[in-house]
Amino acid sequence: MKALLLIIFIGIPFSFFSQDKKNVFNLLLTAGVSPSQVHGDAINGYNKLGGTGGIGVETVFSEKASVNLSFIFIQKGAKKNPNPSKGDYSAYYLNLNYLEVPFLITYTQKKFLFDIGLSAAYLINYYEADQNMVYTGVYPFRKFDYSVKLGLGYNINSKWFVNFRTSNSFITTRPNRTKQAIYYNNILARTFNKGYYNNILEFTLGYRIKSKK
Repeated sequence: MKALLLIIFIGIPFSFFSQDKKNVFNLLLTAGVSPSQVHGDAINGYNKLGGTGGIGVETVFSEKASVNLSFIFIQKGAKKNPNPSKGDYSAYYLNLNYLEVPFLITYTQKKFLFDIGLSAAYLINYYEADQNMVYTGVYPFRKFDYSVKLGLGYNINSKWFVNFRTSNSFITTRPNRTKQAIYYNNILARTFNKGYYNNILEFTLGYRIKSKK
């Protein structure tokens, strides 16, 4: 329900601006990789490499302003490999497969793209294991993930472009299993230490199919 409300919320301005006949509509195709980690799992580093790709619609209002609404598949999670040479035999692997709907506002300056937005994602399935056993289904994840996205891109030409983007959950994907009586002096730590949060880096190559004027 929350995901539906978020999609409706971000879709309202998209639909409103789309009523202007002067707006240009483009189809966007994107594909890339998504190195990821999970805040809250005590494992550091974007060691889990996943894939991402999908389709979107871009509405161009002017040479500098545009918005886009996309439907993408994206893999998130975390990974830790054992290191026997240092006596470390612990391992961890978490793969989360999502269908995600990002809504982004983009500002273009010359060939550079700056974007910011929100996304709602639905968890299709996941796999979780360590060196001892498979934990899939033991501690379930929430079905929806809500994230803030911030990106920088570059238009190679009028059709091809590249993007680097960060994506961070602002609601836990899996709450802490036990209530921790820990007080953090930092307000950010108090806010974002309530469970698991997805932290993603997105590197994508895109192709823009321009509409005929």
